[in-house]
Amino acid sequence: MLGPELVEFIESPVMILFATRDETGRPMIGRGSGVRVDRQSGHLHFLASRSQWPDAVGEALDGRPIATTYVRAADYKACQIKGRVLTAGPADAAFRALGQSYVSEQLARMLALGVTRMQLSSTLSDQELVCITIEPQEIFEQTPGPGSGRRLTPEAVA
Repeated sequence: MLGPELVEFIESPVMILFATRDETGRPMIGRGSGVRVDRQSGHLHFLASRSQWPDAVGEALDGRPIATTYVRAADYKACQIKGRVLTAGPADAAFRALGQSYVSEQLARMLALGVTRMQLSSTLSDQELVCITIEPQEIFEQTPGPGSGRRLTPEAVA
C-alpha cells in the first residue's frame, strides 16, 4: 500500500503524531518517537513513549484503529496514514536505538528552528518505548492548502 516515495518521506526526519481512541470513542493523542516500514509486509513499526503518552499508547490495542501523521517542519508537507493496530509491546534493543536516534535528531532540528529544549521536553521522549505494529489502510494529504484531507493513492504521494 505504501509507495517508495511515501516510505522515504515518513522515514525521513519528520515530526510524527498519532491518535488512538478508547472504547467510548474518546480520542487520545501523542507524539511518535520514530517509525520504520517493513518492506515485505508494508506494516509500520511505530515507536511511542509509554511514559510520555500513557493514555494514547494504552489505547493502542490489537485490532483498534490508529492514525499517524508525518510533518516536515521546514515546509509543513504532511500526510496521514490510518490503519489498525496489529500488535503493541515493549520495543526491542534495535527499536530503542532507532527511537533514541530519532529523538536526538529531532531535538537538534527543532532547536535549529528556534524551538526551545523546554518546549520539546514535554513532547519528545525515548523512554519506555513501545513498538506499535500497524497495518496501513488509508492515506490522506495533510499539507495545509486546498488539497488537505484528500485521500491519496501511494502513487500520488511525492
